Amino acid sequence: MDMQINKHFLRQEREKRAWSQSHLADVADLSMRTVQRIEHSGVASMESAKALAAALDLELAALVQSSPAITPHRPMSYRLFAAIGTVLVGVIAVGWWTTAAAQQVKLSLSIEAPNGTYSDFKLLNTIGEQSEMQLDNQFRVLVNSRPQGEYLLLEADIYHFVEAEYQLMASPSLLIEDQEPSSLHLEFPNGDKVKLLVMADY
Repeated sequence: MDMQINKHFLRQEREKRAWSQSHLADVADLSMRTVQRIEHSGVASMESAKALAAALDLELAALVQSSPAITPHRPMSYRLFAAIGTVLVGVIAVGWWTTAAAQQVKLSLSIEAPNGTYSDFKLLNTIGEQSEMQLDNQFRVLVNSRPQGEYLLLEADIYHFVEAEYQLMASPSLLIEDQEPSSLHLEFPNGDKVKLLVMADY
């Protein structure tokens, strides 16, 4: 699930530590492109927001709070509602739901690449939310799933560790059936060809 964070506060906290976007990405174990995108749009997945908060030694709720610079100019009633809203956003952000648990899907993934086969990786993904897995420090896969009729639409961002950093190589999507293996052939910009094998249990 994507969430809106205070991008100005995020950048301020990073610059206060004299950190570059690349350094923040390393500490948070995210790609620099992800950090750049979040600082530009203010939109982050739950996992990315948690990683940034942990890297900066902040509470997650602090990243979703409104900028304090504007609150003194608002009427008291506005500030009160804004404070209540901030608390509610913080509660939602850390996953305190009163409804039933969200549906989850078990994913089995393998990648056949020219330099070897990376297989037997398991992931428990909450439908509608993004999850991440790393394959032998060579591939990083961000996975999001959502229902599509009787099928499951699987969307992924595949990063390959090249030149000392993870680079986005492909963003495939795959329509899969419950407990039926599916495969997808991908060609990366550098010419490498890989085969993605996925099976879902939902």
